[in-house]
Amino acid sequence: MLSHSILEKNNYIISRRTYAEDYSNIDSKDIDMTLSGTFLNKYPEFDIDYKCFDSYPEKRATKELIEIIKKKNSIKKEVLLGAGSNGILQNLIRTYIRSKKDNLVTPFYTFNQAEYATTSCGGYTKRVLLDEYDVNLERMKKSIDKNTKLVYMCNPNNPTGRYIDGSEIIKFCKSINIPVIVDESAIEFSHKKSLINMNMPKNLVVLRSFSKAYGLANLRLGYMVCDKAIKNDYVEHTTTNEFSGFSVYITTKMINNEKCIKKNVELIEKERDTLEKELNKLGIKTIKSCTNTIMTETEFDKEFLKELSKNNVSIVPIHKTNDKYQIRIAVQDKETNRKFIKVIKNIINK
Repeated sequence: MLSHSILEKNNYIISRRTYAEDYSNIDSKDIDMTLSGTFLNKYPEFDIDYKCFDSYPEKRATKELIEIIKKKNSIKKEVLLGAGSNGILQNLIRTYIRSKKDNLVTPFYTFNQAEYATTSCGGYTKRVLLDEYDVNLERMKKSIDKNTKLVYMCNPNNPTGRYIDGSEIIKFCKSINIPVIVDESAIEFSHKKSLINMNMPKNLVVLRSFSKAYGLANLRLGYMVCDKAIKNDYVEHTTTNEFSGFSVYITTKMINNEKCIKKNVELIEKERDTLEKELNKLGIKTIKSCTNTIMTETEFDKEFLKELSKNNVSIVPIHKTNDKYQIRIAVQDKETNRKFIKVIKNIINK
């Protein structure tokens, strides 16, 4: 929810929102449409070495996974593992945001964890308004000032599900001299070229996740691709052993199982398309998504959200400045999606 501390100014909204407003604090209901780490395919069988449970992450195993990632994606830049892409993002914010004058520039809407972390470090966020749900990079650039320490965006964006052409992001990075963090947690669903396969400028940081297409959200492992100078800054301000050796072990087993991952992406896309069609049939307009989540264009009032909660449905409400709400829906399995649509029908029929 937008708090009273947020002011409209030029092309952006100034924000000092905190983790207390994070949607992860939403109660999980029986029909939980907030969880974006659903894996709809069958997992391969893993031979688990239980001896690894009492060990800290081995540098050898970590290095092996990093080398697999680099080879698989033809990466020449630095690669660092972290506690999910979000864990890496938190560390990056702590590395660069250090005073109340420091600010972060980010789209409005996007994934809010960078914003909350900025507030916790004493800084503030400039939430730059979108153009019909698309990120306006020129508007982002105009919002940067001498106290801007970082730019953060998702591609595809979360929650809108819209994709920005990678070449445009590269141009944007080259036009400024501060680090630009691009979160590609859902890139596999877009079927677009990743920035890590392009000629990355020195100020570009790309975050990748094993939580979405890989279905390993509970293992909390992701990675960052960046220039050596940014890596050095990051390592200087980040503790070791933030992720488990078990996470490294399972991810190493999973990463080369491309057929399994591809099948999961296909199944989620099929369910996403079905959800979009069913919602549109009910008169609920959605923004065409190229991720594993859907955002409605249709706005709702608080009473509608209360009805969803009464019917044991959890969704992510996206608060607009006019006291109306759009909602973000994470694609679930077929049965859960059907139950969700049934609840929506019943509320509308009332």
